[in-house]
Amino acid sequence: MTRAVLALGSNLGDRLANLQSAIDLLAERGVTVTAASCVWETEPVPPGQPRYLNAVIAGETDLSPRDLLRVAKEVEHLLGRRESPRWSPRPADVDILFYDDLVVDEPDLQVPHLRIAERGFVLAPLAEVVQGLLPVLGQSAEVLLAVVGTVGLERTEWSLTCPGESAGLDPGVVVELLSAANLDKPGPRGQDAGDAED
Repeated sequence: MTRAVLALGSNLGDRLANLQSAIDLLAERGVTVTAASCVWETEPVPPGQPRYLNAVIAGETDLSPRDLLRVAKEVEHLLGRRESPRWSPRPADVDILFYDDLVVDEPDLQVPHLRIAERGFVLAPLAEVVQGLLPVLGQSAEVLLAVVGTVGLERTEWSLTCPGESAGLDPGVVVELLSAANLDKPGPRGQDAGDAED
């Protein structure tokens, strides 16, 4: 199994649901997501479109880099993304950041992703998922983020669920745990993040 790290983004529709659906669809297609960052709300690039929700996930897969790219594009399509000009708003964006420490340089596939070090909206959630030095790049996400800055980045209270996280827990036990932590009341997680901004 290979450890892959992917970036997720959405600025159309129910953005939070789109991110979670991307994780679920990836899991159905051979990517076992084992870690997810918090959800970050970020300024769009270029400006003049809805704000993005962004996250970074890590997972295990037997898919090759080429097959992982195919799956990422399929997930984007299933969530409503269609051919459009570069930088256009989109319901889903799934990018491969790392594939272990492999380097791939092909016309339509570059791993590590070429613009990781330039994108605060990737580096902030990436720092929550990958501690220490990043594969190939040899620097930590925190160090790179200090260079590009955090203007326009906001860490939200929303979180994403990795498939299998609660496997083996009886639903009643889950309810008890939530009640004990006083988390059984409606809160930001239950809101439609897309309605507020989109």
